[in-house]
Amino acid sequence: MPADQRAAVVRALYADATRVEWEYLPINQRTAQYDKWVLAPEIGGVLTEYMSAETARSWIKDGPMKEYTRAQQGVGRYAKFGSKAAITPAQIAVRALGLSAVVVEDSFGVKPLHCVATVAGHETYLTWGEAKNFRYLVWACLTYLANHSSGDAHVVVIETMTDPTTASEKAQHAAIAGRCKIGLSHHRVAAPMGDPKDTE
Repeated sequence: MPADQRAAVVRALYADATRVEWEYLPINQRTAQYDKWVLAPEIGGVLTEYMSAETARSWIKDGPMKEYTRAQQGVGRYAKFGSKAAITPAQIAVRALGLSAVVVEDSFGVKPLHCVATVAGHETYLTWGEAKNFRYLVWACLTYLANHSSGDAHVVVIETMTDPTTASEKAQHAAIAGRCKIGLSHHRVAAPMGDPKDTE
């Protein structure tokens, strides 16, 4: 398959994966989504010019979509196709907790994106994502705190220049976070990708 066609397919895949909130889809819905992608003219329609529908489905699943979350963080061979600003766990930790924050090795995970960082030996669970997924971020923090009585938790809401968090949304986030005893930050990411700027 020519490189330009492959790139167009991956861009279409990632755009649609972002639209359907892939990171939060249950297994059965992911299975159905693979079938939809194979039938989509801009994805499967292109792939099946070079392979069978079954092979196209496997290529989608084991190639671009296996790397989707890493790509959204600016990591891996599909990083250039990620649609979110690439912010590393280390950057999140420093911005939420200060320059002395250090990410615990192998603590990065997804659904939602999260890690654990330490400051002077004290652990804080960090999770980050867009405002539309705030409820998932809060729930992840509460789940962590229920199992780690000595730790803290902190939500980082990522926003962009084109999709900023409104003042009313920020007020609601603050009220919820305060009620749940969870830390909160809002960070705006400006173009080019990877150039995050704090909003608070």
